Amino acid sequence: MNHANRYFTFMYVPAENDGLKTVRIRRWLVFSLFGTIALLMVMSAVVLLKYSSNLTDTYRVSRLERENRLLRGQLTDFQQQVGALEHHVQQNFDFQKKARILANLEDMSEDIAEVGVGGPNYGYVRSLSMLDDKTRGTVSGLKADIDKLVRQAKLQRESYGQIISHLSDRHKRLNATPSIRPVPRGYLSSRFGRRMDPITGRASNHYGVDYSARLGTPILVTGDGVVTFAGKWAAFGLTVEISHGFGLVTRYAHTSKILVKKGQRVKRGDVIARVGSSGKSTATHLHYEVLKDGRKHNPLAYVLSGKEVTD
Repeated sequence: MNHANRYFTFMYVPAENDGLKTVRIRRWLVFSLFGTIALLMVMSAVVLLKYSSNLTDTYRVSRLERENRLLRGQLTDFQQQVGALEHHVQQNFDFQKKARILANLEDMSEDIAEVGVGGPNYGYVRSLSMLDDKTRGTVSGLKADIDKLVRQAKLQRESYGQIISHLSDRHKRLNATPSIRPVPRGYLSSRFGRRMDPITGRASNHYGVDYSARLGTPILVTGDGVVTFAGKWAAFGLTVEISHGFGLVTRYAHTSKILVKKGQRVKRGDVIARVGSSGKSTATHLHYEVLKDGRKHNPLAYVLSGKEVTD
């Protein structure tokens, strides 16, 4: 190799402006210098990237720690809220117990109120495997408590539905029961049972009660129901029959005028006819009958007010 090619020649002008100067530096030294600078730059970049990555990791860890503290605080709040809900659910069970007693329904046992289920959901348990033991236990416990509260809420909804249905049915039954006098004025002239027939003079069974009242006196339906008959009925004359449901039927006979039609719905106290003497009758009066499941019963046993109260 040429001796001159071993050097790099650099020309420069000194600050004193003494003319152009030259300096020769060996090629290997220049290459070594640039290589060192390049190596230092690469190392600096690597160190900077590593520092930046560490800084990002540190920030991420710090953020996760803050989030963990926040989540732990929220878990504590949830535990307190679930505890409060459990207290309210227990109060609801206590209230429901009283409501079932008032509705004359069988009490709900404590075993049923616990709404037990099978073993744990292992898929859900495995999904918590990244948590520490304490947090995993807390989360699993909260999940179990919340699931139980949901089941108890459904149970209470069903129980309240049963109570409401029973009370509604009871309310309808009470409204349908023939429990008032069928005439607001007049007196009881013949009771239910054996008596002397006023027309034949022979002993016979009287399957209703008779109210003696003035001609045209309003006749009141004694319970909610539907008119199943309104017209002439042999010896009964002009008669109205009401079906009240629950196997209850009432009849109002010997009327002078019918004020309702078959299929019409009526409410207790509605005026359905007027007292008369139609059919087989000796004077103006109302013959009133109560039937339960097809059997005739003493109507006075159903009256809840007035002088005729019996039994």
